[in-house]
Amino acid sequence: AKSIINVYSNIKKEAFSKFGKEIGTYEYFGVKIVFIIEGSQNLLFLFILGLADDFESFKPQMKRFKKEFLNTFGENIKDSNFILTSELLDPFIDSIQRSFKAKIAVVGLSGVGKTTIIQLIKAEDIPIYHVPTITGKVATIKLENIFLFLWDFAGQDQFDYLYENFMKGSDAVLLMTDSTLENLEKSKKFLKIATIAAPHARLAVIANKQDLPDAIKIEEIENLMKQKAYPMVGNDPKNRDKMIRILADLLDMNPDLSPLLKPILKREFLINKGQNALEQGKLEEAREAFEKVYNICLEIGDESLAIEYQNKTEKLKSMLK
Repeated sequence: AKSIINVYSNIKKEAFSKFGKEIGTYEYFGVKIVFIIEGSQNLLFLFILGLADDFESFKPQMKRFKKEFLNTFGENIKDSNFILTSELLDPFIDSIQRSFKAKIAVVGLSGVGKTTIIQLIKAEDIPIYHVPTITGKVATIKLENIFLFLWDFAGQDQFDYLYENFMKGSDAVLLMTDSTLENLEKSKKFLKIATIAAPHARLAVIANKQDLPDAIKIEEIENLMKQKAYPMVGNDPKNRDKMIRILADLLDMNPDLSPLLKPILKREFLINKGQNALEQGKLEEAREAFEKVYNICLEIGDESLAIEYQNKTEKLKSMLK
């Protein structure tokens, strides 16, 4: 196998050759190394993508990165004393990360809590009783630039081809179960479909309803499903932060540092802060917190929650007059 140094040398040689390409890609083990050059300054920019990531759709981001980088540092990099630190580079990297749209397919049999989990993440009201989702309904939910696609139907064998099309191109597949043995056995088919439809996707099992007496322990579920499993009680709003961190873990993101997740975690903190202030009769403090929640929701594209907290903010404003 070629070492990363050899790969770098090959890319550099190819990129700066007489007939070299300005933009290109190179597969190395489980990743794509993509590059763009600036010939006039002998600069080579390298990016690491997953095998499931679309190179063509990433090209505009590479070009934008190069343009902004040169506009900011173009003159400085000619200085032999110039040092490019992570503090200087991080804003550019964050900008690219924010443009990524990770597709997370949430699958499972009817009644296991797929819709409840989505509502948990979105901070929407969680139903006390199960209301079956209409067969074939697809919901698209945007959290920052993370898209969750939910296709909730009973899961009969004749619909397997729909799940294959649905999972195709996913960065991650979450298999929802209700933590019972019967459900786990029936749900194994989704893992088989995922390996065909999304061979490079991360797979994980969400063991929902862990609060019920017949719930199988998480260690047994992992042994049975041969996949990483996470315990969950989806109808408890307190688990919202936990679910967000599961997504971060699955996508190899640091939930405390990632520009994708920072606004979501901050929003959760402000929601709790505002609610506590409201319970203590501190209306102005609650208004300020809810207004910040509203602004974050607008920033990350969560329109339904933005409207909810806009209404709460306006109501508190009228009460304070």
